[in-house]
Amino acid sequence: MNLRKWEYFLKAAEFGNLSRVAEKLDISQPALSRQIVALEQEIGASLFHRTGRGLTLTPAGEVFRARAEAILEEIARVPEEVMHVANTPSGRLAFGAPPFMGRVLTGELVATYVETYPHVRLRVRGAHSFQLREAIFFRDIDIGILAAPLTEPDLHTEPLLQEQLYLVGPDGSGISPEQPITLEMVADRPLILTPRPDGLRTLIETEFARIGRRAKVAVETEYAPMDDLIRRKVGFTIMPFCGMVNSPLTQLAWAPIEGLSVTWLIALLENSERTLAAKRFIELLQTSTKENIRSGRWEATYLGR
Repeated sequence: MNLRKWEYFLKAAEFGNLSRVAEKLDISQPALSRQIVALEQEIGASLFHRTGRGLTLTPAGEVFRARAEAILEEIARVPEEVMHVANTPSGRLAFGAPPFMGRVLTGELVATYVETYPHVRLRVRGAHSFQLREAIFFRDIDIGILAAPLTEPDLHTEPLLQEQLYLVGPDGSGISPEQPITLEMVADRPLILTPRPDGLRTLIETEFARIGRRAKVAVETEYAPMDDLIRRKVGFTIMPFCGMVNSPLTQLAWAPIEGLSVTWLIALLENSERTLAAKRFIELLQTSTKENIRSGRWEATYLGR
């Protein structure tokens, strides 16, 4: 049905006089009368008693008036409800980051996001950069924090932050936070590193190659047993600041490595549709990272927008 006819009918029912309604609606009275008659034909019932004094509703007209008013009010609310949905993040979103970032970023970020956007079903994964890269390609996650360098034409990346890398070793190993150590000195020590092709491992080996050295890898392992292996004097590891915050590693000996840092990137699949949930997540990720750095909880340089 033409809803404009309904509006004409409701005005006629309100004023009970077609000439007054026609004047208010800026329509000729004959045209208005035709619209009312056409509506009655569509309904299959007379909606008005027509008298010399004007119009009064029939019983069918009373019923139609109540229903028409309710329906038109409901229709009027549709744009507002659609706009609300369009501006309310919802659906599913998957995010991945290195596991040690949970100590300084991920936990706080996820808790705030879930509280702010309760209609989004969020999934979080902690993994190496190469695993997160593959997860993005296979659409297992939507957003990842990956270590640079990253030369993948199918990935869209945005710089997030840069942080110092540290050599971490057993007590009594002669290293100290107050005395930076050179990469040459690091190359002489047995190292406990993550497996290839982890982004941090790739960065470390690239830097060793730059000075004409190769890493002396004693053990390849995940992050979890590193502190125990170091205590047992199996070797040293290289870790960013975020991997040391609130970690057993800070109870060991450690020193900054001169000129060695890691840049973390926000990565998404290139040309993929960025949902409102993803946009809001990236905004919160950037805000949270910036605030952690500003407050001193994260010793790093913010690179984002």
